[in-house]
Amino acid sequence: MDLDADLLNVTDPGRRFDAMAELRRNDPVHRMDGTDGPLYLASRAAVADALPNIDCFGGAVGAADVHPDLQSLNGVSEPRHGRIRRIVNGMIAPHKAGEVRPFLEALCSERLDAIDSMGSDPVEAMGQFIDHVPSSAICWLSGWDAKDAIQLYRWTVEICEKAMNMKPGNSGTIADMVPAFGDYVEERVSARVALEASKWPDDGMTRLLTTEIEGERLSPTAVKTQLLFLLGAGSETSRDMMGLLLYHLASDPELYARVRADRALIPKATLEALRLCSPTQFMVRRCTKATEVDGHPVAKGESIYIGLASANRDEAHWSDPTRFDLDRPNAADHLAFGDGPHVCPGTFLVRLETRIACNALFDRYERIERAEDGPFEPLRTPMFYGPATLPLRFFRA
Repeated sequence: MDLDADLLNVTDPGRRFDAMAELRRNDPVHRMDGTDGPLYLASRAAVADALPNIDCFGGAVGAADVHPDLQSLNGVSEPRHGRIRRIVNGMIAPHKAGEVRPFLEALCSERLDAIDSMGSDPVEAMGQFIDHVPSSAICWLSGWDAKDAIQLYRWTVEICEKAMNMKPGNSGTIADMVPAFGDYVEERVSARVALEASKWPDDGMTRLLTTEIEGERLSPTAVKTQLLFLLGAGSETSRDMMGLLLYHLASDPELYARVRADRALIPKATLEALRLCSPTQFMVRRCTKATEVDGHPVAKGESIYIGLASANRDEAHWSDPTRFDLDRPNAADHLAFGDGPHVCPGTFLVRLETRIACNALFDRYERIERAEDGPFEPLRTPMFYGPATLPLRFFRA
């Protein structure tokens, strides 16, 4: 078993999960690639210790090598991170994100109408339904036309694939990785700035451009950077988790029937999908000053892989951790959104999107089933976990 290769396996997620389990048993703070490689945190204790330590692990690998205006939220260190986050919270926190509900309910109905029009043949549920939901929601909240949502998601996939090449000293930005995406956002931010301010709509882009934190606004370049990040982050992980939940619902008729009959179980099903499936398998951070993680020394400048997926399957914290258990009492202990001051700001939005999509499915279909046996076709990236495609059959109520 080549543990390091298996941890980053892009074709067989099962090998990744087996490698994580091996590390949790024998080497929970693991040095990859011999003596000079990054550290991989496999145990929940190590991950839970590192995540809140933003003074030492606050920036993404490569983020320190570019101008602050080109650092996306996940790579910005304090105190700048907190200032930008306050603006982002105004875009996607519960009081604002809840406004997207009518739009998403109509979108889900429209996408399911399209599925019904296809007849009884298997339908590729990711491309026809799930891909549209989170990408359209973040478009709506940001002030984008939702007709561009799928293109934005495709650019996000391209970013995810290229992000694995980021290393200290690599000054690549999102716009550098996918120039067409950068040009797209640049054009729209420039058009907004050129418009008379009194005509700016009340949307996410306007909030980013106009909100003052300690008497200072973000520059147009910084606004472009954060929009690139938000449009991508708001699409990928939510989409993956929803696809993984749908996979489990379609694989287990009793589970589907139970949640369909009692919609109050949707939040529990969402928590368990986040725990078991962990759409973000790991985060890569750089240590900014010498510290310890779960008793292990970490030197300044070292890169660490924070193994969210491994932590969420830790046998020391969860019984029978590889089973989807709707009644798991501590499912909310998952670390899929991170933890501490830099926990994902989109947690409410993800839960809202999932609840709306599930209710739309349950209202219309008495059951759904997978059209193919065995595991789904996974995304070809080790950092994110979700179905690339998911052929399903839908049966009207």
